[in-house]
Amino acid sequence: MTPTAVSTLYGVFRTGGLRMALPLEELREVIVRPAEFSPLPTAGVGVLGAVNLRHIIIPVLDPCLLAGQPSAAETGEVIIIVSSDGRLFGLLADAIEGSTHVAADALLAVRIGGGVPALFSHTFERADDRAVVALLDAATIVDTPAIPAVADPAQQPGTPAPVTASVAAQTQEPRRTLLMFECGGTGLSIDVTHVHSVVPDLELHSSPLDGPICRGVAHLDGHAVPAIDPITLLGLGLQPRTDTYRGVVVSLPQGLITLTATDVTDITTVPANDILPIPTLPSPNHALLAGLLTTDDRQYLVLDGQALRENTELAAFGALNLRLDSQTSPADPPPGDTDAAGRDEHKVIPSVRKFLTYNIGVEAATPLEQIDEILPYPSHHLSLDESPLIGMFTHRRTTIPLINLPVLLGRPHTPNPGTDRVLLVTVAAGTTAGLVVPELHAIEQSVWEESAKTTNDLLQRPLIGMGTPEDNRLVPHFDLITIAAEHLGRHLVRTGERGSTYAEQRRTRDSAPSVMS
Repeated sequence: MTPTAVSTLYGVFRTGGLRMALPLEELREVIVRPAEFSPLPTAGVGVLGAVNLRHIIIPVLDPCLLAGQPSAAETGEVIIIVSSDGRLFGLLADAIEGSTHVAADALLAVRIGGGVPALFSHTFERADDRAVVALLDAATIVDTPAIPAVADPAQQPGTPAPVTASVAAQTQEPRRTLLMFECGGTGLSIDVTHVHSVVPDLELHSSPLDGPICRGVAHLDGHAVPAIDPITLLGLGLQPRTDTYRGVVVSLPQGLITLTATDVTDITTVPANDILPIPTLPSPNHALLAGLLTTDDRQYLVLDGQALRENTELAAFGALNLRLDSQTSPADPPPGDTDAAGRDEHKVIPSVRKFLTYNIGVEAATPLEQIDEILPYPSHHLSLDESPLIGMFTHRRTTIPLINLPVLLGRPHTPNPGTDRVLLVTVAAGTTAGLVVPELHAIEQSVWEESAKTTNDLLQRPLIGMGTPEDNRLVPHFDLITIAAEHLGRHLVRTGERGSTYAEQRRTRDSAPSVMS
């Protein structure tokens, strides 16, 4: 399904008994409601107080009180940040219910008599469940007497343009971008240029390589990659055993190693001078350390990436990246770089764009522009025993395959029709897929992104920094269009092997527009 040019994408949310919508370009982002609001000296009806969002004080309104309904203060769980005509305000909501395309001729204009300000300008019927949705008029809300709004810094005249990385390098002191991770109670970090990838859920396998510093091997990109305990490597004892490890994969001249971690917490850029030298001591292994970094009263040992690459013991492990099918050949070398010139450079790119964050067993992020609509779990669908392809349903006169996204990514999940949501993505012209996710989180803006990686492992994804440059969290980036296209392609091939040929099925599909078999 490709939305028509005359339709607009709206974000739909619920507050109390009201279901409302805003144009997606006015919906700046969605944040979790704080424990309490900061009071504001105003008697405006519906003003709950304010929240501090990245040093911008944003007034928060209760739409139910504005509409003369009972307050939603007890049930509201999220705050929708609205930007209208250069002004910002927040709306308390119980839940985000997704997004939907609405054609211009499907909007019904509303007039309210008596000179009372109209909080909504139009209504429409939501296609998937026939619910009546009121389209809020953000400009009218902020012009209502005694209702506060704050100037949107991003839309103010004279707002300085973002400083590019190249200009910043010329005008500021040298800075280093570090990946921060935890090993038990010890904080470690390493320059991102030496990081090949991050594995959110590292599964270790026993091997003949097991020893004092090697915890086993991890299966990455079809190879058995040694998993190294960095705490033992540094002479700091033994990393505590845990059921869940993260992996920090490091490129070596002849392959890869994986540093075992209990958590990967951040990517941050710091002045190079903040990394302080460490005096020569018997422990830790001084030769593998670049210094000590203190951030927010937390101290991190900074690994020397070049020293790791030149360490003979690690180099021997890196050279033992064995193919799991034991079919090594000169034309198919182990992963990682083969020399310094061909090294896999790990880059962080400044980025400010909207992402939808959601839960699939781990938190995930997808660019908002990839998602056509967000729907409730379909109340009527044809069930299929082809997990993770669990069914088909119709929407806007289109038959859409229903894919259980967590199961597709190797994580168990039984859909809950009451809470699960379906993300619609356009796989190709005339072909739409519906991806089931257990829980939506928010619409957020990124501050940086990792450069794209080439990998066959769906869980080895580039990372997105969400929040601010100084205070951000890491979320893996999932390209849902690529994931859905690859899965549907494989499914069609398997189906073709059981019955008609793939070419015949494709001809059948193409002869029936908007229907996905």
